[in-house]
Amino acid sequence: MIGRHNIARDELKKFKSLLNEYGNTPVTDERSKMLLHDALIRLGSALDIILMDVQNLNEESPANHKPE
Repeated sequence: MIGRHNIARDELKKFKSLLNEYGNTPVTDERSKMLLHDALIRLGSALDIILMDVQNLNEESPANHKPE
C-alpha cells in the first residue's frame, strides 16, 4: 500500500498545483477551463486510491472476520 500512498500524494500535489495555476489564470483564458478539468481529474484519482485503501483495510480488519 505504500506505493499507492505515494501515488495518491503525488496526485494531490498535482491537484494543488493545477488549482493554483487555475486561480492565477484569467477566466477569459480558454486554458482556465482545461486547468480546472485537469485539477479535478487529479483529485478524483487521488480519492479513488484512498477509497481503495480504506476498503482494503476494512476487509482485512479483524472486526470483519466471523469467529470460527
